[in-house]
Amino acid sequence: MKKNIFPLLAAFLFLSFSCTSVNVAENNSSTLSFSEAAEKVLPSVIHIRISNKKTHITPEGWDYYYNPFSPSPGNIFEEKRDFFNEGLGSGVIIKQTGNRFYAVTNRHVISDANSISVKLYNGEFTEATPVGFDERKDIAVICFDSENKSLKVIETGNSDLLKIGDWVLAVGSPFGFDSSVTAGIVSALGRRNNANGNISDFIQTDASINTGNSGGALVNIKGELVGINSWITTTTGGSMGLGFAIPVNNIKKSIDDILNYGEVRYGWIGVIAGELPEFEKKVFQIENDKGVMIFQTIENGPAEVNGLLPGDFLLNINGIEVHTVDSLLFTVGELKEGTISNFMFIRDGEIINKKVTLGLRNKNSDLMLQNNVYWPGINIMTIDREYVALNDFDSGVIITFIEKEAVFKNFMPGDIITEINGISIINSRDFYREISKNKNLNVIKYYREGISYTEEIKYN
Repeated sequence: MKKNIFPLLAAFLFLSFSCTSVNVAENNSSTLSFSEAAEKVLPSVIHIRISNKKTHITPEGWDYYYNPFSPSPGNIFEEKRDFFNEGLGSGVIIKQTGNRFYAVTNRHVISDANSISVKLYNGEFTEATPVGFDERKDIAVICFDSENKSLKVIETGNSDLLKIGDWVLAVGSPFGFDSSVTAGIVSALGRRNNANGNISDFIQTDASINTGNSGGALVNIKGELVGINSWITTTTGGSMGLGFAIPVNNIKKSIDDILNYGEVRYGWIGVIAGELPEFEKKVFQIENDKGVMIFQTIENGPAEVNGLLPGDFLLNINGIEVHTVDSLLFTVGELKEGTISNFMFIRDGEIINKKVTLGLRNKNSDLMLQNNVYWPGINIMTIDREYVALNDFDSGVIITFIEKEAVFKNFMPGDIITEINGISIINSRDFYREISKNKNLNVIKYYREGISYTEEIKYN
């Protein structure tokens, strides 16, 4: 009898485990139904169609569509023809005023559009017009009129509360299939993509996102907007489980500015900054600190006026850490003109707190037209044999970049600065310390292709 106990016990345990597994699966299938969230969100998501007219000069009589190589009989001469490109995208309703609705989408969805039409949740088509955009975050706001009572303004969530592994839904019109909902999880947070100057960090998700999803909603299981679907990484053109959305908290100020002013108003301090390589961090004795270095300041800009200097290593602004250039741009950009903010930085090994009154950043086109003067107008780096192949110099700094309107405009990339005002320059820390002592006149000794030169630099 004892010989039969173990097979019977094993069979009993197997059946018990199997039954338990089935019950868990059934419970999970009920718990993981996203129908309520989808029903809540779908009336807030629109399908966007854009048309872009381009004019080409073609020989008259050519069969442009069928045979571009053989002319048709008759006279041949150039004529202008209009061709229309169409694009697809999605949008999310964020505000309603009477019969007027406002929706956010990606800037790249409507860029260069001659006309914009939207298809609403009930199938209605209507024309839309741009309200404004934020090219640095790739978002735009459009508006349209409708008497449709089923449309809803989406409920906004808090993207800062997202955690890796949270369930999310991507809602939009992939490949023109309206009102599509896909589910996935938050795969990662804080992803970076600097394409087209984008300064936002991104939510990564494996929810299926395809062409046409751009500008659509990424929502949590409560149906709250936590992101705007923006781009994918793919080798096939289709979804590979690598979709990215702009966190909604990153665009709230931009949306408010567009609705209130028709444009985005960024805070500005007037610096050129960057992240230091590890060997340069050792020079400044900040190996264990995270932050960004101020390389240059603009003449009469907020940073210069308020006493920030090239060589200052920024740690945080109003307690918000600035580990990267993107985080610096984002943190400053979110602040309003005239805001007095606390900047914490390291200068010559000492932690300093300084109040800085922010300015207003001009548009990119205006900034390019301005004859801004930067101090010192060059980027430099400590000579380090691991990174720079130089045989004749054991110390000094090498010029890596020169601004167009640089005060140091007579210098060239590759020049090696070894002395300022009679003081030997061993590394970049020495360089920033010396040029900050006196801007009115500096005597610079440098080498170019092994030949020694001396240059007097006057700031004003």
